[in-house]
Amino acid sequence: MTNKEAIRRKKLYYEGLERVIVQPIPEMFANEIDEIINNPEIEEDHQMILRLWKEVSAPLEVAIAFIYNNRVLPQHKELIVNNEAEKPFMQLDEIYDTLKMLLPPTVGEFLSVLPIGSNERNGLLDSIECDDKNGFISLLEKTHCDTTPLARLCSHCMDDVMAGLTMTQEERIFSLDHLVGTIYDDAENERCREAVAQMQSSIEQLEEEDTPESTNQFYSDFFDYLVSQLTADLHYYWNYYDLFTLKERNLIESILDKPIAVNLVNLVWEEYKASLEFALPDDFFHSKCAADDTEHLHIKLSVEDKGAELFTEFINYVAEKGYIEDSPAVKNLFAYRLTGYYRPEGDLPTIVWNGRNGKSYELIYLIRYLCDRGDYKKMRRFFECPEWVKEKDSSYAHSADTEFRRKMAEIYPGVCAFKK
Repeated sequence: MTNKEAIRRKKLYYEGLERVIVQPIPEMFANEIDEIINNPEIEEDHQMILRLWKEVSAPLEVAIAFIYNNRVLPQHKELIVNNEAEKPFMQLDEIYDTLKMLLPPTVGEFLSVLPIGSNERNGLLDSIECDDKNGFISLLEKTHCDTTPLARLCSHCMDDVMAGLTMTQEERIFSLDHLVGTIYDDAENERCREAVAQMQSSIEQLEEEDTPESTNQFYSDFFDYLVSQLTADLHYYWNYYDLFTLKERNLIESILDKPIAVNLVNLVWEEYKASLEFALPDDFFHSKCAADDTEHLHIKLSVEDKGAELFTEFINYVAEKGYIEDSPAVKNLFAYRLTGYYRPEGDLPTIVWNGRNGKSYELIYLIRYLCDRGDYKKMRRFFECPEWVKEKDSSYAHSADTEFRRKMAEIYPGVCAFKK
């Protein structure tokens, strides 16, 4: 790609992002919403909820989806396409609908993974730009190519969050049924699903009996849904803040700085900060130890005797220095792997250990001095490391980073040794 073409694509990308933020809701529906918002006979609470959707929730949701689909996914294209473990099945019309919501350069990036000639690829791109779904499907069928790589990319795209507005009533009902019937593993998406389920119930009640009570219930449930969705979007934005470009952040902050959003955003921010604070319970070392000895190492009694607060300080230091991911989930798992106390729910993934220069020396140091048994076989099962030592693990303990060893000896004097 030439420098001129790269500039053109970037300009097109940011123009598209600005456009979806300014007009996230299809114009026809936006005009209807404005009529309700400006109608003096409509309750102020109801108007506020609609404004929150139109001015904050909808722009933020479409902006995040736009950024992810048009910038983030293309950057990880090769990794996704080459993931043989993923074998998604998508009908050709589903592939078309997914590509249709992307920018033309992104569509070109996606189509480039198909083993077809440039003429065929240009034909597919033209059919999308001309809204010719049947032509797209017909052309793709004629190529007889394997669409799995393209399906892998399309299956990773975030949904068109405004698609529901253009659905028929029957399609909308089926869509809500699908959302309500999907059970999620993570608590955040599950809360969104529960909010959708409650909103679906109030919609059905409103259709059966259009009364002030049913109207109030619908708006109350719609507000709860907006809060749950806005919370999920804000968490995504803050979790991956460093991956957003400065211009993307500025555009998103322009949404969050709107007066109608400030109080709610601040509330979510305070809850978010609190959720990132990691602290083990005071009785951590007095809980019943897990029965499955194969899942954990054995911390020394001298470490237990110094209490949960000091152990929390130790874990926070390890995370802050980047040896493990600095998240509550990974910290809790790290604590369990070392002690056997307070097992996290579900399957236990390996912990990525980011030792200095890709080595495992700091982890070896911890196993040698904090644990009763130098079980380095378990260490290799519980952790991932770019480079393990070949043999005699314990002999590498004092090759660990000097600052790290000094800090460990400071936290646990008499337990952890520091040799210059």
